[in-house]
Amino acid sequence: MKKAACAFLMLAALLMPAGCGAKRQQLPEDPIIFERGEYLPEGAITPDATVEYEGRIYIPYASIRPRLFGDLTYAFGKCLGHVDGDDRDRIYALKDSPVEQWLIEYYEDAVMELPIVLREANTRGIEIPWCVESLGWEGAWRD
Repeated sequence: MKKAACAFLMLAALLMPAGCGAKRQQLPEDPIIFERGEYLPEGAITPDATVEYEGRIYIPYASIRPRLFGDLTYAFGKCLGHVDGDDRDRIYALKDSPVEQWLIEYYEDAVMELPIVLREANTRGIEIPWCVESLGWEGAWRD
């Protein structure tokens, strides 16, 4: 019994980096600089922090649905750039989804930081990718 418990702990320690704090991709040579902004959904009291680029406003929407052992890296597409001069606040494409609709924001090197899925503000009625897990932040899209 003691050997089984020890083996389980060793296996868990080996697999932990797959979901927690794993380094993502390097910034591209010519990264996109996304701007930080605010968006006040109709009927809301406090604004949502946004990420803005080329006239599109991306609002925090959800998290990534974890896979086996908490892996979240499977949903990360290409690293596109960073937010407002902080090259650790990275923006990624959501894998297999159009960047005009979905992005991922992830703060590199932060302890226990989780990626946030950002949704473009004018995308009411679109299909939600299977890897997106709602956190109840859908204020801008609620009926």
